[in-house]
Amino acid sequence: MLRLPLSWPLSVKLSFTRGSKKLNQFIMNEDWHAVKKRCKKYPREAAVWTERVGFFDGVRTSRVLPLHQACALRAPKDVINALIVAYPKGANALETSFKRLPLHIACQNGCAADVIEIFLSYNPLCAQVGDVFGRCPIHYACCNGAAPDVVDLFLSVDPSIATVTDKAGWLPIHVACQMGASIESIQKLLDANPSSLQAMTAKGSTPLKLLCKINCNNKKDIARLLIDRLISLSMGQNQTSSCYNDVTNREIV
Repeated sequence: MLRLPLSWPLSVKLSFTRGSKKLNQFIMNEDWHAVKKRCKKYPREAAVWTERVGFFDGVRTSRVLPLHQACALRAPKDVINALIVAYPKGANALETSFKRLPLHIACQNGCAADVIEIFLSYNPLCAQVGDVFGRCPIHYACCNGAAPDVVDLFLSVDPSIATVTDKAGWLPIHVACQMGASIESIQKLLDANPSSLQAMTAKGSTPLKLLCKINCNNKKDIARLLIDRLISLSMGQNQTSSCYNDVTNREIV
């Protein structure tokens, strides 16, 4: 199961252990105007790797670039662009702990759609890169609620991204249903990969089964969408009715 924080832990404010530069200090202080000025005047600092204690969940240390750190702090579009212009290779750089791109970090921390768009415009292939768990950036976007505009961005670059599973057999649709994403986002993922409706994780969970395990405001609506799609796939009527009764009468609160 993907269980990721929707906000960055307080430990993100810990000081750097080595490799500290002015640019990093401005990023940690979220002084975005100063970050942009520094990138323009001293672009080489954007290429400096820094060891960050507690970069993940406040406990996991990783070596990162300023771009990774800026994504962790949800820096705005113009700041992300300035960091990439200063060091273009940074957009394709993997941090050392979980082998994640800045795009992974941006999706994990709920960066705005225009930030995601910048990364995909610099290198569309970033969408296909998996971390040590086999999770692509869209998996983490779905873990943060899968905003429809973000899902659109990924699918427009590569519709097949909806068919990519992580090492535990989770598709983006599994994550979206587990997290109670919007109906619009789930529809987009189903349209891109209709067979995902019946796909099982390594532990045997379908999107509908995962939905049954959670409570969210739009749970009934998601359940009806999934069941309607199951009917359209000519699933046996008895099995469909059983699923509907289970979800609507027993599981939904």
